[in-house]
Amino acid sequence: MDAHWSMIWHQAMTCSFQEGKAFGWNKTVVFNIKAPAAGTGLRLKFSNRFGSVPYEFGSVVAFAGGQSCPITLRGQRCFSIAPGGLTTSDPAPLTVQRGEEIQIRLYYTNAILDSNMIEAQANLLKGDRTGQYGTEKQKKPLLARIMGVYNAIPSLEGVEIQTEEPVQAIVAFGDSITALSQWTKGRLDKAYPGEYALLNSGISGNCLLYEPEGLFGAVFGEMGIKRFRRDVLEIPNLKVVIFGLGVNDVAYLSEKTVRQVSLEAFREAITGMVEELHRRGVRVVMQTITPRLGVAQTMGKYDRNMETLRLQYNNWIRSANLFDYLFDAEAVVREERPDGYYYGEGLHLGDHLHPNQTGGQKLADAFDLEKLTGRGK
Repeated sequence: MDAHWSMIWHQAMTCSFQEGKAFGWNKTVVFNIKAPAAGTGLRLKFSNRFGSVPYEFGSVVAFAGGQSCPITLRGQRCFSIAPGGLTTSDPAPLTVQRGEEIQIRLYYTNAILDSNMIEAQANLLKGDRTGQYGTEKQKKPLLARIMGVYNAIPSLEGVEIQTEEPVQAIVAFGDSITALSQWTKGRLDKAYPGEYALLNSGISGNCLLYEPEGLFGAVFGEMGIKRFRRDVLEIPNLKVVIFGLGVNDVAYLSEKTVRQVSLEAFREAITGMVEELHRRGVRVVMQTITPRLGVAQTMGKYDRNMETLRLQYNNWIRSANLFDYLFDAEAVVREERPDGYYYGEGLHLGDHLHPNQTGGQKLADAFDLEKLTGRGK
């Protein structure tokens, strides 16, 4: 039987925080991935899509089941990824069992910036720490203490393992509510062992239709309609897409943006993407947009016009009859008050916007897995 390369981890690439080289130099990033299927090889997909300097690696090592394997590029253990570069490592002969933890250690020798942040347990250590498997105490960056974001994993766009049968990709395409990973740790592995990988294509602050300016504008990523091909359509073995964009678009409503983020623009964009996915035989899951009333002022003013637009988006989503499965995320987490819908108390991070562990678990548990995968047909 032919072997297949199956993606088991993915992150959407974006620009770095514009605070200087906060990531520093001579550092090792460590993070773990749970293998959804058994594999007989591993390779990494590197990217420097938005960088202005190379990523220079002194060592990259993967560990699993008591084994370790150096990751090489064209046979070299030390290598660099040039600005704009995209490349895939040489295959590494690492045997992985389903459900086993894969630990990846990337040692950067030059000063580089951070980027997207989707792994809560990612660790950042000084020096070359690729020599052995470890469970070092996690060191959180300043931004984690101030804003709740995680350590970044710069340069790495995907992790693939070699499997007997293709692992089907379910891509969560969203913003920080997706990127923070609280609801993407689902129940698929228990229900359908070895069959699916839930991949995270979320970017904090991301919009479907708008790219904000200012200090954090670039790090919020290209708008969804621009990055859709890269972060969704180009994912191998694509089976299902979960749409989770829109809550940031409504927060940028103004006289300047009213046409760009209007209900008509939202409807046209989503319809076009869904039609493209359906032409490819991909299943589409659409989430309603969760509440934003009461959001912390540090995250920007949120007024009644913006809330009206959010409700319009949701009314259309519920009535469109366009999707293979409508997941009413708002209904799962909302709390109704006299002046409107709020994120339920005890379900958010204190900002009335992002799910905490309890809220994330409630969302994950609310998915009908048969409708999500199409197995219930």
